[in-house]
Amino acid sequence: METASPRAYFRFMKILILYITLLLLCFSVSYAQQLQPGDLVINEVLFNPVKDGYDYVEGYNRGNKTIDLQELVIANRNSSGDIAGQRAVARGIILIAPGEYFVITANEKWLRQHYVIPGNAVVCETSSMPSFPDDEGHVLFIDKNDTVIDELNYAEKWHFAMISNPEGVSLERIDYDSPAQDKNNWTSASSSSGYGTPGFQNSHFRAAARAEEEVVVSPKIFSPDNDGTDDFGLIDYNMQENGYIANLVIYDIAGRKVRYLIKNENLGLTNRFKWDGLDEQSNPLPPGIYILYSKIHNLQ
Repeated sequence: METASPRAYFRFMKILILYITLLLLCFSVSYAQQLQPGDLVINEVLFNPVKDGYDYVEGYNRGNKTIDLQELVIANRNSSGDIAGQRAVARGIILIAPGEYFVITANEKWLRQHYVIPGNAVVCETSSMPSFPDDEGHVLFIDKNDTVIDELNYAEKWHFAMISNPEGVSLERIDYDSPAQDKNNWTSASSSSGYGTPGFQNSHFRAAARAEEEVVVSPKIFSPDNDGTDDFGLIDYNMQENGYIANLVIYDIAGRKVRYLIKNENLGLTNRFKWDGLDEQSNPLPPGIYILYSKIHNLQ
């Protein structure tokens, strides 16, 4: 029986590999599903890097379908409030499965040198990033038709109040299922994480409490030192209907009022507020027992 020559064999293998590659490519394109608002969320932002550093934005796929990042555009808003600074996130097919993170930056090498990033993290390097000012600004995920997928209007004052210099400190979303435009859903990345967690779960991630009680406080004991472990208390309100107004005052064990945390806040069905252990003048309170007194009422 005559055997094939080595040249013919290698030619056959090259054709086979090319065929398989084309099949996989077609499968990947068909497997990715159309991008819809809320599928991908803005999960972490570094808008004030150290000198000669680079901004980054982390995204998270909170949906139940695989997304091709070719469909995603990162942008900001100009002084008139219009979408501006659009940058394509990916130049080729990059699939993000449900529960996966990805990072957008203009310099992947710098990012990996300054933050701990998983080796297999998806990092999308763009030629440049939209402008994200150090004091406040806008971060948008949009599709190619300018449909807003997620938007964050951030402010520097959302950082942990005890951080004197926020340069190089990212702002983390506490719960990706809670609204982006809620200052209580953001805080500084912990010191123990290196002040940034691009490519993996945020150092302060905490899912909203799902309970039957109207008011849930968690954890019962917290230590506001930004070490990444129970650095703040979260107060979740779970209402049966809209239209309630809430006030929340914090007292020390002697009955002295130390913080008026919520003043006539209009509540929705689910609401979250954060106490950072500071008093009314943003001074740290001493360790001890504190009483949270909440009053909720509606027009009835």
